[in-house]
Amino acid sequence: MNNLSIVMYHYVRPIAGSEFPGIKGLELEGFKRQLDYLEERYEIICVDQVVDCLAKGKKLPKNACWLTFDDGYKDHYLHAFPELKRRGLQGTFFPPSCAVENNEVLDVNILHHVLAVTTDIRALRSELDNMCIEAAIDRQALEGFWREHGVANRFDSAETIYIKRMLQHALPETLRRDLAKALFTKYVGFEPTDFASTLYMSKNEIRTLIREGMCVGSHGAKHYWLNRISTEDQRTDLKKSLMFLEDVGASTEDWIMCYPFGGYNSETLKILQDLGSRIGVTTEVRMADLSIDNPLTLPRFDTNDFPQ
Repeated sequence: MNNLSIVMYHYVRPIAGSEFPGIKGLELEGFKRQLDYLEERYEIICVDQVVDCLAKGKKLPKNACWLTFDDGYKDHYLHAFPELKRRGLQGTFFPPSCAVENNEVLDVNILHHVLAVTTDIRALRSELDNMCIEAAIDRQALEGFWREHGVANRFDSAETIYIKRMLQHALPETLRRDLAKALFTKYVGFEPTDFASTLYMSKNEIRTLIREGMCVGSHGAKHYWLNRISTEDQRTDLKKSLMFLEDVGASTEDWIMCYPFGGYNSETLKILQDLGSRIGVTTEVRMADLSIDNPLTLPRFDTNDFPQ
């Protein structure tokens, strides 16, 4: 058996008393306590050990644990990286290139910050529905969207999931981005482009991570649900993400893919094989077994699955 616990992180920052105390993230002190917990019970490994297990049949240590960080947040550079370095640990970071290169705030992050400052989620849902009606989406269609997407999960209410899915993929791309930006400007008070540089790492910061022994992999170029776009668009997006990795000095040999939103399909896997990806990590929640799991669809735990 080559069991591996892969832990997924997003926001890691001092949250209480910050500009966005309602953001769903991990307090920095909670991150430190969680690392204490993981170091006591697991052996935190580096990417090369995962690759050697898959490529050369080398065994993983008992209770192996791999730390991964999604979305390229400046949080990771300012808070997670120094703590990892202090402890002599390696993390693997997955920045989407559009956020870093083009100063674009990802739709998902626009939503996170709108939701963080919203006090009435039902009123926000009604406001979104009214905006859709003004954009010529009829009420019958909205009712269908609600039936399909208004389903709570282990972290969010039905209304929250509905708002997220509407502005992530259910509505036409141009419309959903216009609506998301309008809500962001109204509720958060910034233009998204002005906010991007404070939210995401810069290229130079990512290069510093690599120089200091961290690993950087692909999170796509545009942070698409890859299983919801065409095969041709998937290939274009993934090739662009590889160009970004080359630009920042990350390895593009046996490179690692992290699927935005956990979305992929059989075509995604074929493209990744063609492009030389060794490992793909998903959002499926369980322990990985490298002796039997497909290396391109490894499951991960969320930070909330471990004590903090």
